[in-house]
Amino acid sequence: MKLARFSPPTAAALLLGLTTVIGPGALDSYAASAVPLPIAHFAHMVVDAPHGHLFISGGAGTDGILVTDLDGGNPTMISGEPGATGLALSDDGSALYAALPDQDAIAAISTENLTESTRYATGAGTHPDSLAVAGGTLWFGYGTAGAGGIGAVDGSGKVTLPQDSGTWAAPPALATTPTPSGVLAAAVQTGDTSAFVTYQAEGDALTRQAAKTLPVPDLSDFAVTADGLHLAVSSPAYPRDDRYRTSDLAADGRFAMPVGPGAVAVAPDGTVADGEGNYGFEAFPETGEGYYNEYDYGYPLRLAAHGLAWAPDGSRLYAVDVDGSGGTPTLRTARNPETAWVRLNGRSTTTPLAPGEAYSFQAGFDSPLSLGAGESMIPGTVRVTRYDDADPDGVLIPNTTTTPARVPVDFFGSYHVSGTAPRSGPLSFRVDYSGSGHYGPAGQTFDVPVAKYAPTMTLTAPSAGDRAAPMTVTGQLTWPHAHVTTGAVHVVKTDLAHASGYSVGTVPVAADGSFAFHDTPQVGGANSYAFTYDGGTSYLPVTASAKVQVSRATPSLSVTTDAKSYHSGATVEVTAHLGTTYNSRLVTLYDQPAGKPRTQLKSGKVDAHGNLVAYFKVDRNTVFSAAFAGDYHYAPRTATTSATLTPTVRTAMQWPLTTTRIGSTTYQVFYKSEVNMGFNLQITPHQSGGCTTVYLEHYYSGAWHQVTSQSCVPLYSDGWYGYGRDLKLFASNDHYRIRGHYTPPAQGAQTASVWSHWTYLTVRPGRPS
Repeated sequence: MKLARFSPPTAAALLLGLTTVIGPGALDSYAASAVPLPIAHFAHMVVDAPHGHLFISGGAGTDGILVTDLDGGNPTMISGEPGATGLALSDDGSALYAALPDQDAIAAISTENLTESTRYATGAGTHPDSLAVAGGTLWFGYGTAGAGGIGAVDGSGKVTLPQDSGTWAAPPALATTPTPSGVLAAAVQTGDTSAFVTYQAEGDALTRQAAKTLPVPDLSDFAVTADGLHLAVSSPAYPRDDRYRTSDLAADGRFAMPVGPGAVAVAPDGTVADGEGNYGFEAFPETGEGYYNEYDYGYPLRLAAHGLAWAPDGSRLYAVDVDGSGGTPTLRTARNPETAWVRLNGRSTTTPLAPGEAYSFQAGFDSPLSLGAGESMIPGTVRVTRYDDADPDGVLIPNTTTTPARVPVDFFGSYHVSGTAPRSGPLSFRVDYSGSGHYGPAGQTFDVPVAKYAPTMTLTAPSAGDRAAPMTVTGQLTWPHAHVTTGAVHVVKTDLAHASGYSVGTVPVAADGSFAFHDTPQVGGANSYAFTYDGGTSYLPVTASAKVQVSRATPSLSVTTDAKSYHSGATVEVTAHLGTTYNSRLVTLYDQPAGKPRTQLKSGKVDAHGNLVAYFKVDRNTVFSAAFAGDYHYAPRTATTSATLTPTVRTAMQWPLTTTRIGSTTYQVFYKSEVNMGFNLQITPHQSGGCTTVYLEHYYSGAWHQVTSQSCVPLYSDGWYGYGRDLKLFASNDHYRIRGHYTPPAQGAQTASVWSHWTYLTVRPGRPS
C-alpha cells in the first residue's frame, strides 16, 4: 500500500487505546467483494446501471458476451457474438455495441431484451476492436498490426472509413468522456513511445484537435476526464501523474496520484480509478492530494487491461483481475469508492495519569485523502464523550477546543479537551466523527490509564562535614508532567549512636517538587539519611538515601613491647596506650608472627592509666598492633610495633691441644703438626635459605686484619656449619681470631641476623713436647 503525500499526526504524542480504523458497521463499505467470472479470458466491461446489468466480453476464442447483475451474480450469456472485444453503450443506453473483430462487424444488442438487433459490417479485413460513442456517432478503431484507422457508424447505420486522414501503425484504441460529449481520443503504442490524437466529433464529422507522441513505452489504457479537457494515461513501467490537455496534448498540471498500471477509468463526477502497484486498484480525486481508498487482491493476481468501470452515480467501482497467464478473471466490486476512510488518533500529554492530575486529551485524524483547498479542518462534526466512575454512561463535552490543520502534525486539525483525572476508577473518551463529503464516519474509544505511580527522587548532599556544624541535604521530586502538589517527605537518620535509625522529622514538598532538610550532626562517622516521599493522595511512595561522613578527632594510640629483641621462647610484654576518647575505651591487641596470619591477642577496656597489657611467647619476628574502633567523637586508629627474635649461636673449635692466656684473653693453641684447624657454629632457630659467613682475622702492626672470609653458605639441616683451614697457612706464634655471622633469608625472614663471639687462637711450630 502506498503512502499518501502527507504525514499523519504522529508527533511526540502517544496513541492511546484501540486502533480501530473506521466506525462500527462501516468496514464493509471499504471492502471489494470478489466473484469468479464464468469466462476464460477478459477483454472489456461496461456498466448498464438503469437496466441493472454488467456486460463483460472475453475476446478471441469466446462465443458470447457475459451479462451479470450489478453484484456480479445471476450470470447469463448473449450467445452468437463470437470473439467480442470492445464494448460501448449508446447515448440513450438502449443499445450495447460489441466489436466482433473475427466477423469484421459490430453488433448492436438491445439492453432491454439482451438480443442482437442488428449487425454492422465494417468491411473485409477491418477487424474492428475498440469502440466509443461521441457526438452521437459510434466510432471504432480497426485494422491489423502495421496498419489501422478510425471508422464510424452514424445514426442511420451507415459505416464510413476511414474517418481520419492520418495513418496508424496499428488499430487505435479509443476513449471518450464518461457522459455523452463530442470529445474523442485515440492512441496506439509505437515502440518506446505512444502516438495520441484528439478529436472533436459532431455527427459523423471528426475534426482533429491535436496529435503528439508521448513518452509512454508500454501503453495499457487511457481515459478522458469527465470535463473532456484532459487525458489520463496508464503505464506499468512509468506511472506518472501528468494531465495532458486534449486541446494540444501538452502536460497541464497533475492528477492527485500517479496513474498506475493495467487500467484507468473516470467516473462522471471526475473521480479517477487506476491500478495500484501490481496487485490492486484505487480511486482518487482528479486534483488535490491523496486518494479515497485502495483495494488489494495480492500476488500473483493483476488488474486486467481495460479492467475498470464506474457505476454512473459513482457508488460502485468495478474491477477485473486475472492470474499470471491472463486467465481465471474475477470481478471485484468496491462500494462507496469515493469515500475515504478516517482513522482517529487519541493523544494525551499525560500517560499515565495520577488521581487528581490535570490532563489534556487531543483527538486527531488520519486519512489517505488530503483536505481540499481552503479547508482548515476535516469537514463534519466531532463529538467527544467522557466516561469515568462518576459518569459511567458518559457525559458529552460541549466545548472542545479546535486547532486548525498544520503540517506535519494535525494535518486534518484536532480537537482538545482538558480536565482532572478521577480520584479512583478508569477514565476514557469516546470520539465520534460524523463523516462528510468524501470522508467516511469513524468512532473509537480511547482508554487513558489512571493509576498511582512513583515520581523519581534525587538528593544532593555534602560528602563530608564537621561534627556539630550545620549542613543541608536538598532533594528534588520529578514527575513526567504537571502534577498535583501533595504529600510530604519523612527523614530517618542512622549513625553510630542509632544503628537501627530514628525519625528526625518531616519536610514539606514545594510546588516544583523540591525540599530541604537541615541537620547539625553530633555523632561523627557515617551519618545516613533515608528520605521517603509518602505519595500523598495521588502517588506511590519513593525512597532515596544520602550518606555524609562527619569528621571525628584523632585519638592518641600507641603500642610498645618491653624489649626490642628476644630469644626464642621468651615472653613479650605488649602494652597498648590509649589517650583521651569520648564514649569508648575499648582496644584490641593483635599479633602477627612472620609468615602467619594476624590473630587477636587480647581485647578489652584500657585501665585507669589508659593501658591494656598482654603477653606473648615469641618464636619468630612478630608485629604487634593495637586498634581503637572509634566512638561518637573520635575516629578509629591503629598503631603497630615489631619485636625481633635473635637466634642463639653456639661455637666450638676442633682439635686445639691446649689453651693459653695472653693478657686477659684466652687463646686456643694449635700445632702445625695437627695439619688442620676446625671451627663449628650452630644457629638456633634457623630457616631454610638462611646462610652463614666465617671471618678470620690476623693481628699484626698493632691491629687486627682480615685474612679471609667465606661467602654466605647454607647451614646443615640441624643448624650447624663447619669451617676448616690448613694450619700451615698460619704464621707461627702469631695471634688470630675467628667468628661467624648468620643471615636469614631475604624474603620471609622469621628472625634477625646474629654474630657469634670471637674465638682467639695461636699456632705453634712443630709438635707439642
